Amino acid sequence: MIALKNNRVVEEIIVIHPLFDKPEQKHTGEGLGMMPMSKSVRVCLLMLRAYLIFMFLLLGFHVLDLAGTFGHHVH
Repeated sequence: MIALKNNRVVEEIIVIHPLFDKPEQKHTGEGLGMMPMSKSVRVCLLMLRAYLIFMFLLLGFHVLDLAGTFGHHVH
């Protein structure tokens, strides 16, 4: 809302809390398809996936080792 006051433009900003605002149309990702990626991005994402899988395997091995699955050995 813009109003004139003493020959000056005064701008007021009205803030509405989201709980009291009218609902808006939500966006969906249907029909968007695959995102185009460069070769370097694809390689980085594959390396990240391999790293995460390796870390989960190490975690699983550590849990099984703590449970004594592999027998008693000297540390």
